[in-house]
Amino acid sequence: MRPFFLTMTSVVSFSLLTGCATGLVAETRYPTYDVPAAADTLRVRILYTKSGARLDATGPYHIQLKMGGKGAEGQEPLRVRTLHGTLVFGHQSFKGDVVAYPEGASTLILNGRKYRGVLVFHALAGGRFDVVEYVNMDQYLYGVLPREVEPNWPLESLKAQAIVSRTFALSNKLTDTKERFDVSDGVMDQVYGGMSVESPASNRAVDETRGQVLEDSTGKPVQTFFHSSCGGHTELPEHVWRNANAGDAFGSVSDGFCTEDPHFKWQLTISYSTIRARLKRVGIRLKDIKKITVVQKTESGRAEFFGIQTAAGSTEVPGNKFRLALGPEALRSTLITNMKAGKSSVWFEGRGWGHGVGLCQWGARGRALAGQTSQQILETYYPRAKLATL
Repeated sequence: MRPFFLTMTSVVSFSLLTGCATGLVAETRYPTYDVPAAADTLRVRILYTKSGARLDATGPYHIQLKMGGKGAEGQEPLRVRTLHGTLVFGHQSFKGDVVAYPEGASTLILNGRKYRGVLVFHALAGGRFDVVEYVNMDQYLYGVLPREVEPNWPLESLKAQAIVSRTFALSNKLTDTKERFDVSDGVMDQVYGGMSVESPASNRAVDETRGQVLEDSTGKPVQTFFHSSCGGHTELPEHVWRNANAGDAFGSVSDGFCTEDPHFKWQLTISYSTIRARLKRVGIRLKDIKKITVVQKTESGRAEFFGIQTAAGSTEVPGNKFRLALGPEALRSTLITNMKAGKSSVWFEGRGWGHGVGLCQWGARGRALAGQTSQQILETYYPRAKLATL
């Protein structure tokens, strides 16, 4: 807890108005807070929870209703939770969205992690709430690159990742304009760790590619999917997502540069009962499984459909849906090189990690070590995209 000092008069006023344990200075009326809305501002959902959170800062900070009215200055860590549809900071309740913002050179801290931007807290149904950070695009990328790739990788591979991540975020922002946030901080978008994970090497890659994005043939930012390791061949988006509308920038590329990935080859043995239970979670209800096969492969060699034989007949499940149902940490890719179906379980052997579309991160590393520039790397994985500067 940071020390702070008050006069005796202040202590009395503070105790009467808010209670000594709130961590908030006496309540004040605040005007409407205009959240950042510049073209390079990104809205990142950094928390979605029912269990509460801890808000702090490296110095003074403020919390207030976004629409104006109730607010206070924070001086100590605050527990944040919801109660009957309202947000509660310490012992103070707020009806409506709440903005937290630092004062001067202070930096906000949420659950022990530093964030450069402004935080907006929003109460949701079921006792949940979420937190959306409004942050500058490049500052966002500072917190993405060290979580997506290793900062000690070659600079040209980091620069390629910076361009891809910037383009992906911009594409999401332009696509989901009616949503309260543009991207989340997890693997479904891009992993983001805020200011706490920043590295000088990856920050340099962001700075040296400032404003650079990949555009498709119509001049729109490409939805630049990427993955850890392609296992030797990348995939087209339409073979992974049946409703894919990712444009014409991608290619199905043979790639021999990702073999240093420690997970380049993998194996999995999993029981039919476990597969059945995990498929049920995603809405696929089956009788007892008797056998699993690959019934259709893509040009890259990935399983486009798995065939599942049960006591009631046969069912085909799209490859990527099957993989995500089993868990991407378990079935690391659909590039199955061998499999054996037993009486109660199935054994898979495969290569790569991820869906295989777009940039292969380990392949980009290998290409950079071989002397390729970031532009050459991007031309490989997005052969029909154009590098542009905003």
